[in-house]
Amino acid sequence: MKIDSVQIRNFRKLKDCHIDFGDKETIFVGANNSGKTSATSAIVWFLKNTEKFTLKEFTAINWSLINELGDRWLEKDPIDEVWLDPHKWDSIVPSMDVWISVTDGEQYRVNHLIPSLSTWDGKTVGVRCQYEPKDAVTLYSAYKQANAKACALMETEEWGKASSPELFPKNLCDFLGKDSNLKEYFDVKYYIIDSILEPQEDDKTQKTPDNDLGNNPFEELIRVDTIFASRDFSDPQGQSDNEIDTLSKQFQKYYANSNPEDEELTIEGLELLSGISNANKTYDKKLTKAFAVPVEELKNINYPGFQNPNIKIKSKIQIEDAIKHESAVQFAIQGKDEFVLPEKYNGLGYRNLISIYLRLMDFREQWLKPLNSGETIQPIHLVFVEEPEAHLHAQAQQVFVRKAFEALCNNQLISKNKWLHTQLVLTTHSNHIVNELDLNCMRYFRRIIGNDLTIPISKVVNLSNTFGSEDETKRFVTRYIRLTHCDIFFADAIILVEGPAEKILVPKFIHKIGLDSFYISIIEINGRHAHSFRNLIEKIGIPTLIVTDIDATESVIGENGKEYEKSVITQQGKGYKSGNPSIKSWIIEKDIIDDLLELHYEKKIRNNVRIAYQTPIDVKWDHEKEETSTICPYTFEDALIMTNLKLFRQEGLRKMGAITTIANLLKKSDSATCFQNEIFKKLGNNSGFQKADFANGLLYTDVFDKLQAPTYIQEGLEWMKECLNTNRQDNGK
Repeated sequence: MKIDSVQIRNFRKLKDCHIDFGDKETIFVGANNSGKTSATSAIVWFLKNTEKFTLKEFTAINWSLINELGDRWLEKDPIDEVWLDPHKWDSIVPSMDVWISVTDGEQYRVNHLIPSLSTWDGKTVGVRCQYEPKDAVTLYSAYKQANAKACALMETEEWGKASSPELFPKNLCDFLGKDSNLKEYFDVKYYIIDSILEPQEDDKTQKTPDNDLGNNPFEELIRVDTIFASRDFSDPQGQSDNEIDTLSKQFQKYYANSNPEDEELTIEGLELLSGISNANKTYDKKLTKAFAVPVEELKNINYPGFQNPNIKIKSKIQIEDAIKHESAVQFAIQGKDEFVLPEKYNGLGYRNLISIYLRLMDFREQWLKPLNSGETIQPIHLVFVEEPEAHLHAQAQQVFVRKAFEALCNNQLISKNKWLHTQLVLTTHSNHIVNELDLNCMRYFRRIIGNDLTIPISKVVNLSNTFGSEDETKRFVTRYIRLTHCDIFFADAIILVEGPAEKILVPKFIHKIGLDSFYISIIEINGRHAHSFRNLIEKIGIPTLIVTDIDATESVIGENGKEYEKSVITQQGKGYKSGNPSIKSWIIEKDIIDDLLELHYEKKIRNNVRIAYQTPIDVKWDHEKEETSTICPYTFEDALIMTNLKLFRQEGLRKMGAITTIANLLKKSDSATCFQNEIFKKLGNNSGFQKADFANGLLYTDVFDKLQAPTYIQEGLEWMKECLNTNRQDNGK
């Protein structure tokens, strides 16, 4: 038995989103403020029936609908009974549909959730959790009474003399938001839903039935445990637990101050030390035995690093322990008991890793405890870990994600009882964690604009079916993301570039245009592989700029008599074609160079993606003459040089590596066309010209700060800036 999926509606930004659960791990990824935490809260709150709901949990675009319903209540007296129908709230209030798959032999565990024995398929049960009025009539009466009091006051002379202040309640939202009104009149109700009745259309919802279950049906089915991200808000005054000076600590401080460690020992002192030593040895044996299982299990974490310490549990009995007794965790260096360090002398990352694993192990044992005593145990163990990177540094994150699920399942009781099922859900902003997991278990939270074009909402994309049956493409993309530690899933925007020169210099142009405040992921795709990311980019919906080469080619006949495409300098009127797959088969779907060079700005955009390739540049080669020549750049390098010709020609430019090559070519060339022919040769595969060397060389020069982006890149960045600024306004930032 396991959770298949949940459908969350009207909860914060999650207007209507479907989340599929993996059999083992599920990972929530997405940019900041995309809804990951909202999804976690909704799932935990509905399953555990916690009383944390406020009016802020209602999707913001529904507040006006609540007020409209309240206005309907006050229109007529007596009220039209149709407006007191509880189902009027179904499309407004937060709700969550939970779908649970049931294997053969487990049907008896969910017999209270079977919709109909005559139609049930025996495989899936569903429950709708809905936060709704306990009784619509009672709520109506209370709101009407509060409104009547306000209306009566507004008819008094005193109200007018007081400059006619706005009185409570202004509307139904105002009434529900005051004090504990929402909690008093609302509660989570649970209904059986039927998979047979589930609509096939994405925008349709199964009607809420009238079969209120009364109690929470998940209490005996699902155990939920959570580890939230560390926020350092452990104390209302801003103090952590360690900073709060308790009475016991004060007594310990007093004893330490009045009894220094270097005090001369007496005969009585020696006897006392002997007793304490013997007591410590006795307790050491007992503690070693008691903690044998978790300590042995923690050895398998395989934390990377030199001199990985072993954990030892030692007792610490001193006079002040009569006030506060505690066991001291120590670390044996290289496994040698004689060389030990207190826990504070070990790295914070390692201590946090141990701490989080101990919590997972404790979750596991607490879940399994009823099994040993013959009590009822929930067959599903659902564990949420929010932003583990908040606790762990990069190396520890990788260790954690590889071992976390194992820690939750490492018990013989689980292996013996196959009907017990553990599911782990992680939310993260860390590419180190993403790189350790399969793309199939990732759920991407995508920010979109609401129906009224003012309120942002979120949708969830299941990345397991992103590529369909295109196994080769999927292998390439997933391997590339993993190898390059790609942060594509956490970015506000993506820029795909072809080579190292663009990867090095495009951030400078981003800074210059004022995009620093956005999280932009720049991905070097090593050639013309942008089209391989098509399915992924279109699904996640992030604004994406493809900075690529036009790649002009000419059809020629080889020595073997076969036709092939030869790379040539970009020219108009030659009948050349583009060999770039992203241009001709994804964004534009044209390949004639003349057509591409004359293409209007808007024609280079498809949904959330814009392509930028080289366009003609008017070059004034001889500064003493007014005449210009039109050059069609072939690559990023010659486009950059032509755009910044004066800078690359200036005297005193530091010569190093590829920069020297460019300077020499500029000196010996008598025209822009001649220079372009020469650099075209240098940029050939066998010329020895290193594009990365060229870009890195610019970092050493004064030229770097003055560089202007080629027109095609500048236009692309301006489009991205417009997209991001629009999204920022729509998200209320």
